[in-house]
Amino acid sequence: MSHRPQFDPYVVIPNASANPANTGSMAADIISAPTIIQKLSMVNYQAVWSGTSPVGTASVQVSNDYSLNPDGSVRNAGNWSTLPFLDGSTGLVVSSVPVTGNSGNGVFDIDTIGGYALRFVYTAISGTGTLQVTISAKVS
Repeated sequence: MSHRPQFDPYVVIPNASANPANTGSMAADIISAPTIIQKLSMVNYQAVWSGTSPVGTASVQVSNDYSLNPDGSVRNAGNWSTLPFLDGSTGLVVSSVPVTGNSGNGVFDIDTIGGYALRFVYTAISGTGTLQVTISAKVS
């Protein structure tokens, strides 16, 4: 039986009720901790939010020079580039996706990626709310 590398879904941005000390407060910009995706070609972020008219944008960034020390501390913070996405409603390639409404959800499906590390970015514009983002990955 062959082994296909993957990791089970886990939360990269927790909502306020899950961990009040480290929240996904949509009143300010949020950047998830980087996830090393080496040897994984398919990645999926799922974002779920609720609040009082939160408005902002969501994007995913990639880095090939981000690195960690053996103890898990950051050796190099890296340079980060925003990935383009195809907007399903307009057919246009975009660098960020709008986040609006008192509650909602969205999926960022990256079906081929050669980068080393990814992170999820929420840029706040107005309103308040909580955001939870979960990542999953596997080999195609």
